[in-house]
This record gives sequence, C-alpha cells and structure tokens, in this order.
Amino acid sequence: MLFADWLMQFGREAGLPFNQYGSSGDSFTIGSPNDFNITGHCTETEPYLRFVSSDASQQSLIDLLASQAALRIKQASFGSTVWHSATCLAPDYQIATPFSMGSFMERLSNQTRVVGWRRLGWNVLIEFVEELPQNWDSKNALFAPKALVHVHIAVPAPCVGNFSSHIAHAVLETTAAICSFALGRAVSLAPNAFPTRPEIAPLVQARQFDQSVLTLARKHIGLDIFTLVGVPGGFQCFQQLRSAFLTFDAARHQEHDVVACILYVVVAECLTTLSTPWRESKLTKRFIEFFDGLMPEELNQLTTHGNFEAVFGIRRGARTSRALRREMLEKIYEFRSGNLHAGLQPSYSGFGSGFDTGENMRRAFFAEFAEGSILRYLSSPRSSVVGHPNCL
Repeated sequence: MLFADWLMQFGREAGLPFNQYGSSGDSFTIGSPNDFNITGHCTETEPYLRFVSSDASQQSLIDLLASQAALRIKQASFGSTVWHSATCLAPDYQIATPFSMGSFMERLSNQTRVVGWRRLGWNVLIEFVEELPQNWDSKNALFAPKALVHVHIAVPAPCVGNFSSHIAHAVLETTAAICSFALGRAVSLAPNAFPTRPEIAPLVQARQFDQSVLTLARKHIGLDIFTLVGVPGGFQCFQQLRSAFLTFDAARHQEHDVVACILYVVVAECLTTLSTPWRESKLTKRFIEFFDGLMPEELNQLTTHGNFEAVFGIRRGARTSRALRREMLEKIYEFRSGNLHAGLQPSYSGFGSGFDTGENMRRAFFAEFAEGSILRYLSSPRSSVVGHPNCL
C-alpha cells in the first residue's frame, strides 16, 4: 500500500491525472478506470508490485516512477503527514431490548463526562462536544447527555491513499474504543475516516504539539497506548491493551447482560495471554495469580461491596481478604468458561417483575473488574509465566 501511494504521489508531481485510487484483491488501481490509469499487480519478488500502464506509451515513465517509489520503500520513508478525521457518537441512553437492569446499573455506575480537546500521543487529537437538550438540568439528569467525538489522526504517508486510509481506520477503531472506556458509555464508530477538510486542517495541525492539550484519561490514568509501540518491549503491551479496549467496547455495546459479562472477563484475559506455545496451559491459575498480584486493592473494594455476596454467591464470614479475592477471581473465570462451553440459559425477567440484586448488579461488577484490570495494567505492565513447562 505504501509503495502504491509513493507511486501515486510521484505520478501527480509528474503531472499525471492520478486523482483516484482503489484496490481489489491483490491489485491496486491508480487513476480513473475510464481514463488513463495504472494497475499494480502483486509479485513474489521485490519490490512486490509490478505496475502496468493502460497507455503503453507511458510505460517507461511509470517504470521510472516505480523505481523511485521502490527506493523510498527501501529507505523506510513515509514521506510527509496526512490528516484524516471522523466524528463518532456517544448517544443518549436507550433502554436495551429486552429491557435489562444490568445495562441500566452499569451506565449509572460508569458514565462520566469529558468536554474539550484531548490527545492520545502526538498523532491522535480528540474533541469532545456535548449536545445538551433544551432546559437540560445537570443536577437532576440521570444520564450524561449525547456527545460528539471528533477524532483527527495524523498518518505518516506520502499522500492520501490506500496506506493512509488503512492506518487511519485502524487507529480510529482503537481510538473510539478508548473513548468509550473513558466516557463509561458506548461510542459508535463513524462510517468512514475522510481526509481532514482544508478549512479545519490548520487548527488541527496547530494543536498537534500544543502541550496544553492533555492526554485522555480515566480515573487520572492516561489512556495513550500508541506511544508504547516505540518503547522496547512495548509492542506486546500495545497489542494486549488494544485487544482489551476493543473487547471492552464490544461489551459496552452488548444488549445481553450475560454476553457482556463474558466479554468483560475476556477483556481481563487479554492482558494475561502471551503469544507462546504454552499459553493455553493453566488458564485459571494464571488468571487468579495475575490479577491477585496486579490489583489487590481494586479486588478488595469489590469484595467489600454491599452486593458482593449476592452477585457471586460467596459468604464472607471471617475469611481473609486474600481468600475472598481469589475465590471471586475463580468465580469470575468459571462464569466465563461455563457460559462459553455450555451456552446461555434463560435470564429474562421483564421490567417490574422483581429485582434480583445479584443478577442485575453483576454486569456493573464485571465492568468495574475489567476497567480496573486495564487501568492497573496501564500503570504496571507485566507478563505471567504461569503455565510455562519449566515453572511450577
């Protein structure tokens, strides 16, 4: 994709009418399909693309431009910076179908408000804008108002093209998930990330390195995972956190409480799983040991909560905090495994037909556990060797 974009940029500089681009399967098209264009076909040898001109008389020029583009790839050059923008939406609270007190309690427990500009690293800027209803009363409102999330992404690329679009959309998906986490409510993705409009590009560019624009945070912990990529050993942490945020976002959007809870457990499990042959060994033990060491204070807050016994079916008695933490972690993991292996069971009770504290508070508990796991991991990244064949 980067090779094709470099060729498109060099072609434009040479005066060729390269105002369109696209891809299909293993080929790239640059130029209008109904006019002059070139097609890049994938090959098995460097530079891995062979460009064919629709006008044979222009083939020698295309070959020359392709050699220049191939040299930029060999130099690992990305060119300049291309901005893409999109607007995502954090909508008003809507009653789930079928109605669920679980999602209701989760929203009340986790929602927060963010207004103004924030950043994730130096290449992602976010502007949060609330749309307040007429006569909106913040003191008496039960739920936070609808919010627009304007995302602006700086992509190192020679021009707007396949490469910049691919990177921008991947970053946008992760950014929207992080915003969902920060707001404590679901954020819907925009249909597309388009090149930033010329009239707002100068404003965005001016803010890119403006140190008054703070990093987006949740509970005073910064949520920037993109800069981890450039830190030794950080790419693995980035991958795990990206998976955790995307899964957390999927749980936020989930109407079915049990499915949401399963996903919240998977959020935490993302952080314990390594890309190793033995990663499937001793899963439950690794899960318990990992989080009992990572976040004992957060787990203690859950075990002392007034609804703890109803949610997990655990009696505190005179047991130690550590014993309660470990049994709760075992119950959490059993909930995930049991429902994944045996399938879902009926859980619908209808609105107004009773209030089972354990059932209706479970989702908020699991969301808080998943949130705490991400925040603690951000503060103190680590790996577990539980399950390694040379370890007990």
